[in-house]
Amino acid sequence: MLSLTSGNELRRFGRGTMPRLAVVAMIVVPLLYGVLYLWAFWNPTGHLDRLPVALVNSDTGAQRDGTAVHAGDDLVDSLTSSNDLDWVVTDAADATDGVHDGRYYFAVTVPADFSTDLVSAGGDAPTSAQIDVTYDDANSFLVSSLGRSAMERIRAAVSATAGEQAVDAVLIGLGQAHDGLADASDGALQLRDAAEQVGGGAQSVADGAGTLASGAHDAADGAARLTSGAGTLATGADRTADGAAQVADGTAQVADGVHTAVGQVDALAAALPATTGTLADVGAYLGAQAQAGDPAAAALLGRLQQASSALPDAATLSAARSSLGALDDGARAAADGAAQVADGTAQVAAGSTTLASGASSLADGTAKVADGASALADGATTLADGTDQLSSGTGTLADSLAQGAAQVPDDTDAQRAARASTLATPVTLSTDDVARAEGFGEGIAPFFLPLALFLGGVVTWMILRPVPPRALATPLPGWRTALAGYLPAALVGVVQVAALLGVMRLVGLDPTHPVGALAFLLLVVAAFLALQQTILSLLGTAAGRVATLALLVLQLASAGGTYPVETSPAFFRAIHPLLPLSYGVDGLRSLITGTPDARLWTAVAYLVTLLVGSLAVTSWRAGRMRTWTLSRLHPALSI
Repeated sequence: MLSLTSGNELRRFGRGTMPRLAVVAMIVVPLLYGVLYLWAFWNPTGHLDRLPVALVNSDTGAQRDGTAVHAGDDLVDSLTSSNDLDWVVTDAADATDGVHDGRYYFAVTVPADFSTDLVSAGGDAPTSAQIDVTYDDANSFLVSSLGRSAMERIRAAVSATAGEQAVDAVLIGLGQAHDGLADASDGALQLRDAAEQVGGGAQSVADGAGTLASGAHDAADGAARLTSGAGTLATGADRTADGAAQVADGTAQVADGVHTAVGQVDALAAALPATTGTLADVGAYLGAQAQAGDPAAAALLGRLQQASSALPDAATLSAARSSLGALDDGARAAADGAAQVADGTAQVAAGSTTLASGASSLADGTAKVADGASALADGATTLADGTDQLSSGTGTLADSLAQGAAQVPDDTDAQRAARASTLATPVTLSTDDVARAEGFGEGIAPFFLPLALFLGGVVTWMILRPVPPRALATPLPGWRTALAGYLPAALVGVVQVAALLGVMRLVGLDPTHPVGALAFLLLVVAAFLALQQTILSLLGTAAGRVATLALLVLQLASAGGTYPVETSPAFFRAIHPLLPLSYGVDGLRSLITGTPDARLWTAVAYLVTLLVGSLAVTSWRAGRMRTWTLSRLHPALSI
């Protein structure tokens, strides 16, 4: 039974074009909703390069160490080449006007002192560079939110580059200080080398001085020994002289004794005849006795004869053991003198040996003194060279340290804090909001309020009849018939607007222009209801409702209420200016968050035109509907 009933219900959609279209609509509308909506918002953030954003470069550039810096130009080139957004390079006046009238979603300005501030990190007044950004949430809250995020990323990226430049500006001085310190290091190395040379020279001087001292000591010892030997030699010479004198005296005495002996010999010779006579007498006597046969007398006679032949007389002979005694004394004196001469000669020999040894020691010492003096001279030369290098290295070290010290910033506490802040945040964002939404709810309200009213109109026309049948039965003109159906719905729309705004106020929505927002919403609901009435009157209740839902889906995807329409596919960008929800969103943005501008008046003009045009078409259709046809009496599809 259930299957039979289901089959009959489905079979009634198989007759006629409209029922078949209804089946297609039942299948296509969910697909249309899902596919269109998903298609419209498939990758909105991937098409941010279609969002027009003003870019103003007022940077005048700067100088850093004689090199021109144009950071503003570099930033503009970087942004425009990145294609992250549709950057439009323009002037300040156009940027300001464009943000106010919605031609640009927001504006980015590089101020005149951008480069100057960037290079100030190494100067006396470090200041963070600044990028000025002007937002207007009335253009699109979501775009402003995306823009804030994008600008923060841009700021971070610029800071990374600018930070390198800022740190480089500081490190230039430190680098120059490093150069000075490097020179100082070279000077220190020279000092070290010179100190080593000085040390080597001093060691050489010390060694030479030691050698010189040792040689001088040996020379002194040799000189002392030479002096001693010379003294000994002198003493020996003195004694030799004394001995020689004594030998001379002894010799003189010997000469005297010999002279005396000669005199006595002469005297003996003179007395010899008498003595010989005497001896002759004795001899005669002994001879007589010998002849007498006395043997003793014969022996004595022989001896007497021998003695007489050998010896002078007694007196002469006596005067000769005196002369010979004197000669003996002289001989002894000469012997003593000769002994003394021998002793002196030995002492002279010993002194000469000592003198020779001392002279040898003196020669060795003198050679050592010469070597030490040479080493001392070499060491003194090395010491002098090292002293020159030490002086040069000291000067280099002093100059380099002075230059390095001059390059290192000598900051006050305030300058140090400012420099640290500048290095930590080299680039900052300065934001100016032409209109600022209080939160996501306020930012998205311009989309959801007209959307809610459009849905409210769909529900209203589900309950109310677009063209009342009773009015069609009267001879009233078409416009009055149209108004007869429209005015009750419009009254409901007024209540919907009041209720909607009242609840929104309780939630926290506080429009910048509450009266204008109320009036505009009344116009929006009036235009939406008139458009829906026209669609329903032209297509009938069933097909009209389907068409209204399809229109709703198209508006959801193309109104730009969430993501900007520029991020949508070309189809939705094309239908965006044709659909009423787009104007409802634009007008409410300026009234809830911003300031009324040309977009509001354009929206008002469009909605008034839509209202009047829809009522005119409905009036025309109502006049045609006075004639009943078979299709109206038995519609192919009814709800």
